[in-house]
Amino acid sequence: MNEEKSRPYRFTVAVGKDLSKSLENLSSEIMNDGAISTKEKSLIALACAVAVKCEHCVKAHKKKALDAGATMDEILEAAAVAGLVRLGSGFTTASYLLEEE
Repeated sequence: MNEEKSRPYRFTVAVGKDLSKSLENLSSEIMNDGAISTKEKSLIALACAVAVKCEHCVKAHKKKALDAGATMDEILEAAAVAGLVRLGSGFTTASYLLEEE
């Protein structure tokens, strides 16, 4: 079965193949093992996707995290941390309502 390319990928190709290849190279370089393992980076990326509320990214990073050896428990905990961050940022934003004009 032919897997359809993601919308962001199709967009970058439409802008120019050089852009698409550059982004692929950047992603590959960042996500390689380094001081932080690829698995840990995948969990961070997943949490970021949850925090910015990008459904497509959440699904893509879940797959990448699983491929990197993450368990569903680790994935769920990373998502819970992101949810906590969003809750905190929501409260921070809401706190501006308490300021007098």
